[in-house]
Amino acid sequence: MTSLLGRLLRLFPESVPLEDLFTEAVARLFETRPQLCLAWLEAAGLLTAPIADTGRVYVRVSSQRTSTALEHHNTDSRPDLVIEIHRSPEELAEDGAVTDVVMIESKIGSKEGAEQLRRYAEHLDGISGLGNKTLVYMTRGYDPKEASGILSGFDGNVRFEQLRWHDFYRFLQTVEKDALIEEVMTFMEEQGMARSYRFSATDLITLSGVPRAFEIFDETLGGEVKTKLEAFAGNKVKELNQIRRFGRYIIIASLQDRDLFCYIGYTMDDLDEYPGLTVNLESKPNAVARETSVAAMKKIALNEDWETHNLDNPSGWAGVRRVRNLASLLPEEDHVAAVQHFFIDSIRQLREELTAFKKEHSDLPWAGG
Repeated sequence: MTSLLGRLLRLFPESVPLEDLFTEAVARLFETRPQLCLAWLEAAGLLTAPIADTGRVYVRVSSQRTSTALEHHNTDSRPDLVIEIHRSPEELAEDGAVTDVVMIESKIGSKEGAEQLRRYAEHLDGISGLGNKTLVYMTRGYDPKEASGILSGFDGNVRFEQLRWHDFYRFLQTVEKDALIEEVMTFMEEQGMARSYRFSATDLITLSGVPRAFEIFDETLGGEVKTKLEAFAGNKVKELNQIRRFGRYIIIASLQDRDLFCYIGYTMDDLDEYPGLTVNLESKPNAVARETSVAAMKKIALNEDWETHNLDNPSGWAGVRRVRNLASLLPEEDHVAAVQHFFIDSIRQLREELTAFKKEHSDLPWAGG
């Protein structure tokens, strides 16, 4: 089953960055379950004093909080999460004194920006009245950093720690679950942040089948299919392996000066657990003549098996697509030929619908004939 976060990411792939979406989910989790937040901080060694030894403890979580650039910075800073720990004796007001600040920068698919961690450390160092300040760099992949360079010149009241998101996933496995935790964990599994330390029999079968899978991609997306798409688009196609990020392997071509695209290939989720075939015509947000492209998509959608998405959302990627569950082709005698037929027939339908439309709008920068 695909997570809600994963579905949102596919619906808005350009307008909702992966890291921002996940940051907001974790921030919400910590806000609704502050004791879980404290337990994780303590388990990860990010607190300098045990929670049980300090009376009342309160948590404040902020996401994407902007800190104005210092004089020698070339940009403002916006760490993903800032967690403030308020500790107070029983007799003091609930807001107490802020005794710990944990600043977290998360990286899932991207790398550290220019001097990003150093800037964050300098902002932490500039906060007065605190004894415990920790900068945490949490990543999906292996991305080692030298603490000495990040913290050089400080007086020792800022710590730097590196963690991996799969460690957080393992922590969540040990706690009482609710709907939000299960959603976050499912999304982490989808995005490769839930590393298991044992290979299952299914893992071994999957790994052994990888070479054959790419042979199938080449067989069904190359040759005549590739030629037909290039003839339709008037451009060379580009292969995109987006299995990790978007769950798809496609070939793509531009029809209209980078504003209108056609891509075809395989999607790996949301089709009853079997891979699917997909043929898409999409227009990016703020594209030139977007309304004209949307009108063409509405006409294409009148054909059987075609469906639209985001046509009335100017900030989203609008498109029309034709999809088929790959399992539906298993009764065919020649599976490769059946897949190729689906792709070629879909390209033919797009070309038939767009031929007259192109003539009506010849002023647009059409690439294909």
